[in-house]
This record gives sequence, C-alpha cells and structure tokens, in this order.
Amino acid sequence: MKPQITCEVAPSPSVTIPNFCAYTHSRPTTSSIMGTMSKSGRAAAHLKKTVSLRHRGRVVALAFFAVLLTVGSTVGIGYSILQGNITKDNPEELIGTERPDLKDTEAMNILVLGSDVRSGASDVDGAGAAGAVSGMRADTTMIVHISADRSRVDIVSIPRDTLVDIPSCSVRNEPGSTETFDTDEQYNAMFNSAFAIGGQTGDVGSAAACSMKTVEAFTGIRLSGYIVVDFGSFQEIVEALGGVPMYFEEDMYDSLAGLDVQAGCRLLNGQQALALARARKEIGDGSDVGRISRQQDLVGAMAKEVLEMNLLTDLPKLYQVMEAGTKSLSTSDNLGNITTLASLANSLRDINLDSIHLITMPWDWAGSRVTIGAGADQIWEALANDTPITVTVNEEGKVVDPNATDTADTDDPDTGNTDTDGEASDGVDTSTTTTTIPASTPPPTTPSPSTTTPICNKENAVG
Repeated sequence: MKPQITCEVAPSPSVTIPNFCAYTHSRPTTSSIMGTMSKSGRAAAHLKKTVSLRHRGRVVALAFFAVLLTVGSTVGIGYSILQGNITKDNPEELIGTERPDLKDTEAMNILVLGSDVRSGASDVDGAGAAGAVSGMRADTTMIVHISADRSRVDIVSIPRDTLVDIPSCSVRNEPGSTETFDTDEQYNAMFNSAFAIGGQTGDVGSAAACSMKTVEAFTGIRLSGYIVVDFGSFQEIVEALGGVPMYFEEDMYDSLAGLDVQAGCRLLNGQQALALARARKEIGDGSDVGRISRQQDLVGAMAKEVLEMNLLTDLPKLYQVMEAGTKSLSTSDNLGNITTLASLANSLRDINLDSIHLITMPWDWAGSRVTIGAGADQIWEALANDTPITVTVNEEGKVVDPNATDTADTDDPDTGNTDTDGEASDGVDTSTTTTTIPASTPPPTTPSPSTTTPICNKENAVG
C-alpha cells in the first residue's frame, strides 16, 4: 500500500487524501502565443494537442485550477470567505459499491463538469425565469487524469450529446436531505441527461454522483472525485480578469446564446465569454463536438490571462479573482478544501509541457447525436492504468496512428490496389489532418510572407 498523508485543513477536521500535498514545485512562467478562432473552428476539439501546442496545452490543463494555481503560498487571504464559497459533498454514499476496482495508485481521475443551471444568480440571461430553460444541465464534461508522479496530465472531453446507458441513480429528496429515491435506468440516452436526472431535486451532489456513476459504467474507470463549475461564476471570473482577448477570423453570431461578436481582435466581457461558451446551434455545424473546441480555446485564453497577470503582486486583484473563481464551486469532499486544491495545483506547476494532452473521446455520428467510437477502450484503459495515451482522434472522431504517413493515392505494395480512404488493414485510420487550432493569439512560429495572423492582447483588443 502506498503511503497516505493527512493535510491539515482548518477549520474543517483533517482529511486523509492521496499523497499529492507532498509534491511542491516552482511554477514556470507562461509566454504562450495562441492562434485564431474561425466561426466553423471545429477540428481543434478532435485532435490531441502535442508539441506545437505545448504552451496552450499547459494553460488548458491547469484551467480547472487557474485561480488557485497562482496562490500556493497565499491561501490564507480571506480563507473563511473563500472556503465558504465551495460546496462539498460525498458522492460515495450515492454511487454505491458496484464500481470499478479501486487501484493502489496515487493517480487521479477527476470528473470536471461545467454546469449551465439557469436559476438564481446563475440565470445570467433570464432564460430560466422566462421558462425557456429549466433543470440542471451539464454542458461541458471532461475527465482530467493526473498521473501518480504528477508528470503527466491527460484531459478527455466527452460530448454532451453522446448516447449512453444511464444506470439507476440515488437522488436526495432535496439538497442536504438524508433521504433518497432511486431513478429508473435509461437506455440510449444523451449523456448529459445523467446530470439532469441526478439533479432533478436541485441537489448538485446527486447530479454529480449520477454523472460519475454513468461515466464509470461506460469507461470502467474508478473516478477520484468531481468538480462542478457553475457558468454563472465563469462569467464573474472573466469580469474579474478585466476581460479576455481573443481573435476571430469571422463574425461570431448565435441568437440563441446571445452571442454577437464582430471579427477581429476583441476583448470579451463576462457576458460575451459565457455566450461563446454556450453557443452551438448557429455556429459551424451546430454540433456539441464543435462547441467543445471553442470552449477549450476560451478556457485556455482565460487561464493564460491568469498565469500572465502576476497576481501575487496585486493582492486586491488576486482576492477578486479567487473570490469569483470559488463562487458556486461544488466538489467532492476530498477535493473541496482551499489548501487541498492549492496543493494539487502546486503539484502540477513543474509538469513537462510535452506531457499535457487534450483529446476528445472517439465518436461516430448517430443522426444529430454521437455514439462512443471504436478505439475509446484504448483511452479508458490508459486512464485507468495510469499509462500514457498513445492514440490521436481526428476531426471525424476516428482513432488514428499518429506515427503513420498519409497513404492516400498510393499503391499498396502487397496487393497493387490503390488506397484512397486512408484506412489501414486493421481498421485504424492512418490518415492525418493538419488543422489550425483557434485561440487568442498567433502560434510561436514565423508566418509565411503571404499570411500574417494579427497579434491579439489586451493592449490592442477592442471591447
């Protein structure tokens, strides 16, 4: 058995957690330069970002801890207020005992959910009050894998429209209640329905637990815990940062999401950033798979701002960002302490940039929805066994061999047949696609004489 340690967390009692408090490193600076976002920009979500996107990969990987990442030595600032912002819950009692095996490892698989609840302070556009949107909604879901030695982070996005079986879930009768009821199992249902089914009484812990139980069922991965980020607090973080600069190749318009941003270098305010995160039906192909790309780009741009603002020298701004970042944050009880989150973020500060990987789950179209595609088991097994993900997923949701060359329009030396579809004999797509990853500023390469991508930052962005 690997050693466990106790992190003293005031004012709550000590809690025993995996040994991530022992990992402390200095944080390297981030000087990442990012690319542009096109209206259709879809392929970015499907490709595992590797060497050419190392800096962007780092900031996206740390985006879930973006605020706390900057405060490893200053968690005492307004501790009681910040800690009071976080709602903790124990999902174990709701998930039950029929779960994947608990491995003897310090690796972590955390389910991160972006909750788009339209009620109270989170009803930022009035859609909930108007009756246009109701219930709990999880518009963003990612499995964040942190290796046992803290040298590798893998982030796997799960499209909300994925058709899966949702097991029976235990749901509290009301938030904080000790009494529960069991839901019926759902077959071939949209994945984000799990969050809505679990959250039908307004209890975020039940919603997260049902999502965890569903993910564990179709991946075979024992999850370490969850983090739910409310989209309302997401908007407040952007405002606390003073906006987020992003470059758009085309006008971005989606009336349903309230998005109306002109092309060019724009400084997004909180409302615009949230609208961009929500936009789907009137941008690109209207799929959730396409929206994942834009959400990753936006969160990456936000994290870049956090890391480059040097907040430790501006304590009032630091507290403002921390307060916004922890507001309406819900976590499993093993992750819900400020010092615990700061320690976990601290353990990732010295991670090798080659070891930050972002990938979208393999998928196949099923009408306007998607199903889990061939090759997904390779990813689930890697996360469960704490081994590197070696596959890539292309813009069509297919697993590809990243080391293969494009075989299109070449003769097969064994059969004499012409291979035109890029399919290898084992069913793995060996074709590769070069895509432009949209984000906030141009890549750190010298542009060709005929193509120049404008620099976009707060100094030249138009509000």
